[in-house]
Amino acid sequence: MTTNGGADTNGALIELRALVKTYHSAAGAFPALRGVDLDFGAGEFVSVVGRSGSGKSTLLNMLTGIDRPTSGTVRIAGTDIHHLREGEMARWRGRNMGIVFQFYQLLPTLSLVENVMLPMDLCDTYPREEREERALGLLDMVGLRAYAHKMPGAVSGGQQQSAALARALAIQPSQTSVNTRKARRTQV
Repeated sequence: MTTNGGADTNGALIELRALVKTYHSAAGAFPALRGVDLDFGAGEFVSVVGRSGSGKSTLLNMLTGIDRPTSGTVRIAGTDIHHLREGEMARWRGRNMGIVFQFYQLLPTLSLVENVMLPMDLCDTYPREEREERALGLLDMVGLRAYAHKMPGAVSGGQQQSAALARALAIQPSQTSVNTRKARRTQV
């Protein structure tokens, strides 16, 4: 995940405070996250590791605003993202985050170049006449320019993953987030 924007006053680009997420089902309550406190700095590369069911995906869903915490806060570049309404969250995410999902989430009825152009179209981040060339440049960067007009189902899984990476970069996340200097591993 990469983000646009600057660090907060304490130097952290991303801050999680007392983050709790509890899922409820017929079987009862399941606490996926219990009081997580973390800071991530700009340019820091962090891997989240843990066994199946330990809360890794839940944590990422909190960081991206895809899901909301039961309690606690997630601040990214000074914005408490979970206080945003759904429409505001969608616009904020579209303008500030590049996300590569585990299962790519490429739209099967759009070509690879159209999939990469989609965030630019939805967020109106580049002039319309520049979007296709930008998308082709990003596909070239990940070695897929020759496949730009193919549908996702016509390329390999690895090529779909690369196209998803190009799409995540389409809104031009901050260079400091892409060029990492520090690495850290967080156990969940």
